[in-house]
Amino acid sequence: MNKYVCLLFTPIVLWSCKTKKPVEKVEEGVNYSYIKDNSGNSYRTIQIGSQKWMVDNLKTVRYSDVVLNKFKLPVTDSIRTLPADSSILYREELSLDTLSYYWKYQGGVSKLDFGNLYTWYTVKNRNVCPQGWRVPTVYDWEKLITFLGGPEIAGGKLKSTDTLLWENPNQGATNSSDFAAIGGGYKTEFATFINQLKYGLYWSSSEDVDFKDGGVAYMFYAGSVKSYKITKSKKAALSVRCISDK
Repeated sequence: MNKYVCLLFTPIVLWSCKTKKPVEKVEEGVNYSYIKDNSGNSYRTIQIGSQKWMVDNLKTVRYSDVVLNKFKLPVTDSIRTLPADSSILYREELSLDTLSYYWKYQGGVSKLDFGNLYTWYTVKNRNVCPQGWRVPTVYDWEKLITFLGGPEIAGGKLKSTDTLLWENPNQGATNSSDFAAIGGGYKTEFATFINQLKYGLYWSSSEDVDFKDGGVAYMFYAGSVKSYKITKSKKAALSVRCISDK
């Protein structure tokens, strides 16, 4: 019976009937693929030009790679956290591992899930992204922004139009790229959570060559259609979006 139903419909339906892969869920006219991290969280993904990006902020609490100690035994894959009011400003350890933490935004006006916030050291220490994915470099971000028309207008095309995820007015937001950047705010190195719904800050894996204590990030603002390339302290905790290695 299903065979004949497929033949009666349009070629698009016929194609979906023939595919051997699970049919991708369609939300608001967009075909998303899905991936999972080592913590069991599921993320939507979307093709934008020649790149494939996650459409949700990272929320894992485990690394996806395997690291062996001197005894050839796996090192724990858990990412550490600290109490929400903890500052790491004065933690001067040089090891990437000892400065690697994540937090859930606390005290914000929204109770929605904006993902976790990670220090730059966390995204450089080991792979926080699902297998086959990684934290984007400056080159990756710039390629995305250039594809969308440049920094003067790309922010509007990248920001979600969901009024629960940005403060109003969310100037120029169209999400025409389907990237759905959200106003997740961030945690400063001084232990303060700030700017939820107002700003979305996303790490790159690149450091600022002129400021050894800073990592390069990309910022979106509810009051602008622009995208901003900025430098933040490596001890601050920002959102993360992963990009496919393929």
